[in-house]
Amino acid sequence: MTHRIAFFVFALAVLLAGCRALQVDRAAVVSADDWLTEGATPERTHAYPGPVAPPLQELWDYNAGAGFGAVSPLIVGETVLVATRKGEVHAIDLATGRKAGMNDFGEAVEGTPVVQSGTLYVPLAWGRRVLYAYDLALGRTRWRVEGDPIQAGVLALPGAIVVADAGGHVRALAPADGSERWAHALEEGRGVVATPVLAGGRILVADDQGGVAALDPGSGTLGWARQLDAPVYAAFTAGAEAAYLPTTRGRFYALDAATGAVRWRLALPDTTVHLGPPALQGDLLVFGASDGVVRALDATTGAVVWATRLPDALTAPPLITPEWVYVGTMGRELLALRRNDGEVRWQYTLRGRIKSAMAAREGHLVVLAEPRFVHYFKSASVPDDVATR
Repeated sequence: MTHRIAFFVFALAVLLAGCRALQVDRAAVVSADDWLTEGATPERTHAYPGPVAPPLQELWDYNAGAGFGAVSPLIVGETVLVATRKGEVHAIDLATGRKAGMNDFGEAVEGTPVVQSGTLYVPLAWGRRVLYAYDLALGRTRWRVEGDPIQAGVLALPGAIVVADAGGHVRALAPADGSERWAHALEEGRGVVATPVLAGGRILVADDQGGVAALDPGSGTLGWARQLDAPVYAAFTAGAEAAYLPTTRGRFYALDAATGAVRWRLALPDTTVHLGPPALQGDLLVFGASDGVVRALDATTGAVVWATRLPDALTAPPLITPEWVYVGTMGRELLALRRNDGEVRWQYTLRGRIKSAMAAREGHLVVLAEPRFVHYFKSASVPDDVATR
């Protein structure tokens, strides 16, 4: 009997540990090293300003129990947040790689959540309730809204949470209670898969038929519209004056953020090539593609700076630093390319394909890989006893 009681107590402890609520201490205290949104900024640059020099050492991996969409991991203080297609958001302790909490939002998460002022905004790609505002410090839902499914990530702006859904509706919601501040409808029959970005003070939304709309953040008023000759499914990025959009038909566009005029266009001979989400730092724009080529372009002119062919397709955005470009492939490889010429200087084989964005923190890298693993790497230049800030 004593053994049975002891086993029951142990099993209950394990169960309770596995069901720990999703909570993050001091979640509202923002550090410059936190990675609170897809691509690190509302412009979705996928750029890290500090050094992350190869070779990298894997410190831990974590089993999230389900696959990932085109999401980015988030870093909040000493916690990594990862959303899955099972509808769960996992909190992982950055130092140990152990589960620190979890919440089940009920439906698949395809787009990246965002953290603003200690609240996690989670978009859902199915069901009636499609956006949750979750208080990370208290570990509870603050509000939720209904609508069409949201496959794209969330854009957080001062005083507004912006979402674009599969039905072609763009909405700005009040962070306090989810009330609608404004709404804009795209042309009928168009949906949004690519996460909206901030470009030149406007919200840019690209739809699945190649339409691009620039909206005023305060009112939702249309500033300009542009029709591209190919659909936009992958995330895009923006600089101070231009937005950079990949398409599914071998076409890449740089649009003027103020007017929507085409500044330059890259057209590959093979129109079956799907171009992947770009990363931008300074004047260097880098992206992968389904043809296995990583291309670096001059963001101002569109001229090809270098191109590196890899054995496998690339669908995830690169992560760019002042000296290196990290890319993940569908062939399970994580690679470091030298930024100035694209030469591969380091690679590491994971257990699954890399289809999602990465996040960086003080010489460390968080990488998601199919079917369900989160990997945490440390640069060789970082002392062994430093895992977090």
